[in-house]
Amino acid sequence: MAETKKILLLDDSTITLEMEKAVLEARGYEVAVACNLIEFQAALDAFQPQIILTDVMMPDISGKDIVRVLKQDFHTERIPIVLFSSKPDEELAEIAEQAGADGYLSKSNGIDRLGDMVDELVDAIIW
Repeated sequence: MAETKKILLLDDSTITLEMEKAVLEARGYEVAVACNLIEFQAALDAFQPQIILTDVMMPDISGKDIVRVLKQDFHTERIPIVLFSSKPDEELAEIAEQAGADGYLSKSNGIDRLGDMVDELVDAIIW
């Protein structure tokens, strides 16, 4: 059996976090959640995720800044990061490219699309 992939979700909306977590756990992923930067940093160190999904619009730091910081850190530079936002796809694609994110997903596509997107990302990565 394949190893369970570990995903860390960062979103300031606890309702959204719980829905995202439920969708991903139903697909067999191990999921940790954080709703602010302090929780995220603690989870990043303790949980050691293989994929990070972060909201773009956060009160204490933007998803774009999180991508930039993590991609410049030796310990986290290889972790795929997906930006997740309610912004339109075109705008989100541009933000993801500027930040150096590995992918993006618009919340307007629905929470159901999240599972498919993560599956595609996992399949595309050579572990």
